[in-house]
Parts: sequence; structure tokens; C-alpha cells
Amino acid sequence: MEQASTKFSAARSRSLCEKLRPVFRGSCCIRVPEEIIHDPDPATYDQQLNFLAGTIPTFNSPDIDTVDVWPIRPIDNLRVSCRNLSATSSANQTRIDLSWSPWGIGMQRQAIGSSYVDLARVGFSGSEAKILWPLPPVVKAAGRYGIFVKLFHPYDTNALNNQGEQTVDGFQTSGGRSKTFVVPVRNPTAATQTVVLSVGPPPVAPWVTVVPSVLTLAAGAQQDVMVAINVPAAIPPSPAGTLISAAVDVLATIGGAYLGGISILILFDA
Repeated sequence: MEQASTKFSAARSRSLCEKLRPVFRGSCCIRVPEEIIHDPDPATYDQQLNFLAGTIPTFNSPDIDTVDVWPIRPIDNLRVSCRNLSATSSANQTRIDLSWSPWGIGMQRQAIGSSYVDLARVGFSGSEAKILWPLPPVVKAAGRYGIFVKLFHPYDTNALNNQGEQTVDGFQTSGGRSKTFVVPVRNPTAATQTVVLSVGPPPVAPWVTVVPSVLTLAAGAQQDVMVAINVPAAIPPSPAGTLISAAVDVLATIGGAYLGGISILILFDA
């Protein structure tokens, strides 16, 4: 009887040792079960998302500040806002990449830098953040420019709301109700493409003439487009304290796909 008990005890010890024996893995990474992964959703105003929804977006992004008015002039510090739309997960260490281009559409971009923000879940304090970034001297010297923002998080659940831009110019009607802007349009692809320009929003579209509104560009080629705006005399001056009375948005598509655009800001002050 004592011998049987000894054998049972030895077998139990071997079983326990086998359970406690370390498991050797080919990688140092440990798989996280899918049921405990929650996806964050860092977002900013995304023009391409609005385009895909069938509307002409504004290129005066509500989440990016690049100029002061009036007159329009470069600011010392770019201001960029972003937010987390996820109700189940924070978006810690969301990377914000900034770049710029000369005034125009489809122009070649150059990197400015990157920053990181921690975003809480939507509905909690800290779910939105704003960063300030010194405007590089070369951008300030350009006078007119486009600023582009791209958000990145490795577990982002929606990549369609991560890119925004602001490319603006403008005028005051006290200097005349008619104004023409020269807008360079570039084909950034490696093949000849057709670029189509359209104008919005609907209330101001009748004031605008774009020539040419359709152009064919070789790979890497660019062409100047004339955007003429004529504010009707029947439009009254805006109330005192108004900063921007209206904006003309010019959207460019290339081969039917989104390319970019510009916004012309207007103050009705006379």
C-alpha cells in the first residue's frame, strides 16, 4: 500500500512539473487575445472623406490654422487639432505628421516634422488635442502655401479620417468685389492624367469662373488655372466683427480620383 502511494505521489509530481515547465517560443512577442483588443480612431477633418461622401469639401480646414486675417498673412505657429472617435479605446501616442507645399493643387510636398499626442476615449477629458508647431522660415517666406496633416496609430480602426489640409488665400470686398487668382495645378502621378476642377458650395458657385476647368497634364507637369470671383453687388456687407463672410472651395479630381484643392476666403466689408 505504501509503494502504491509513493508511485501516485511521484506521478503527481511529474504532472505538476510538466505544467510548470517553461514553454520556449520562437519569438519574444506574446499574442494578445482579440477579445481584449480595442481599436482607437484618431481623426481630423478629412477632405477626401467628404469627397467620397459626394460633397465638395472646404480646404479651410476647421482643424488647421495656417494664416491670420485681415489681410491674410502667415502665422508664427501652426495650430492643428485632432480627436479620438473611439468610445472603447484611448489613442495614446498618436503620431501627427506635418508637411507643406507651395500654393496650388497637387504641388510637391516637403516634410515639416512630427509630434505625438495621447487621446482619451471619446466623451472623456483629453479626447481632443491641439498642437502648436513653429512655421518654418522657408514656408513663411513663401507667403502662400498648403499645410498637410496625417495622423497615424498602429491600431487605428478607420484610416479614412486621418488626413487633412489647409490651402487658402482671400480678399476683402473693400478692395473690389472682383478678384482673379492664379492657381498652379500639378499632376503628381507617373502618367498623363485628366484633371477636372469643380466649385462649391452651391450658394457661391455662380460667382466663380474657372479657366480651364478641365486640363490634361503629362506626368509631373503643371499648368496655371485662373479662378475669377465676382461677388454680386446685391450681397450686403457683413456685420461688424465678422472674420470670414464666405469661402469659395475649388476641388480637383485626377482620373476621377481625389487630388486636392484650395479655398478663397472672402470678407464682405464694403
